Amino acid sequence: MQGFAVIDLETTGFAYNANDRVCEIGVVLVSPEGRREHSWTTLVNPQRDLGAQHIHRIDATDARMAPRFADVVGDLTGLLAGRVVVAHNSAFDASFLAAEYARAGWPLASPAT
Repeated sequence: MQGFAVIDLETTGFAYNANDRVCEIGVVLVSPEGRREHSWTTLVNPQRDLGAQHIHRIDATDARMAPRFADVVGDLTGLLAGRVVVAHNSAFDASFLAAEYARAGWPLASPAT
């Protein structure tokens, strides 16, 4: 095992299987011993309104200028490869990731929970 990938997503809402999308991704890579190795974050253009901006505090102008999920999916996949994915609300994040991967043409066999 290479260690852990701690992820956090910001989304436009709660409906991963409808119109809501990821609008920010953060990943921290942690060694098996618990040492922080690398961090990566990006805004994601959800190609729709941002939903409850008072919750995630992402500016609409910044989101419009951000890459689409399809543009960052390769980088994200490389970061997660060989790592145990960890998230505070893993079922929520895994559902959104699986939906975004499928929309980008990179379907996952099953989301990790």
